[in-house]
Amino acid sequence: MNIQQYYRKTADISINASLAALVPPFFFLLIFIKESQRTNLILFLIPFIIYSFLCHQIHLLNKQRAAEIVERNSNNSRQALLSLLCQSNLMIAFMPAPSLRMVLFDPEGRQVGEIRDMKMWKFRWFLPYFLDRLFPRRLGIYDYNNNLEASILIDRNGVDISFVKDSCKETIINKKDGSKLVYENGCDRYSIPKTFFHTDFQVLDEKSNRIARLRKGWMPLEWGQQFRDPNTPVLSFEEGLTAKEKLRIYAILATLFLYRNH
Repeated sequence: MNIQQYYRKTADISINASLAALVPPFFFLLIFIKESQRTNLILFLIPFIIYSFLCHQIHLLNKQRAAEIVERNSNNSRQALLSLLCQSNLMIAFMPAPSLRMVLFDPEGRQVGEIRDMKMWKFRWFLPYFLDRLFPRRLGIYDYNNNLEASILIDRNGVDISFVKDSCKETIINKKDGSKLVYENGCDRYSIPKTFFHTDFQVLDEKSNRIARLRKGWMPLEWGQQFRDPNTPVLSFEEGLTAKEKLRIYAILATLFLYRNH
């Protein structure tokens, strides 16, 4: 999947949600059309109609974004596709999921990986997130070939990470330290200072050096040819990070963005 296909798929999901939201009002009108208390009925139906309208607008917006994408030919000027763990700059998009489906794109709009639920039980789509949190939340970090790089098990105390390459496991404990979120696994310590508008997340190591940064509202102009939403989150890694360190950061970000599009 590339970013144009993502916009098209999101547009299709939005129009389906818009139509589905009109089903309850339709049946309620058929059943209670002869009732005298029509004012109460209309008030009850207003949220469904507003939600349907908003979904339809999202459909139109993403359909327009897909149409505006600059098509690129496969020629020598196009960079080779790097693997997920070799990327330094990534764009993040979200799709509907029981807990999380974070799609990762390179600056040219090509999908390089994904973080998503490992089991998409159908009944979880209908649960409010405060009930879904009662179930084990196991996510997978996948590369562009859908190969599993690591699995994540999230609970209240932290994250259990199972690395596929060397078959080792580790636990990251999360806690609060003043205005910072702290993540520790015994040997390594990462912290994220809180931001008021949640538009700039900086991941710091134990020496308070920034090793990764996630920002919204900041994107180089040349990337805008592919990414039509100027608020697309941009994830940047500092040079020299190992594959395992990047996987830890992905796991930490997964905890921050759970139920982003439930």
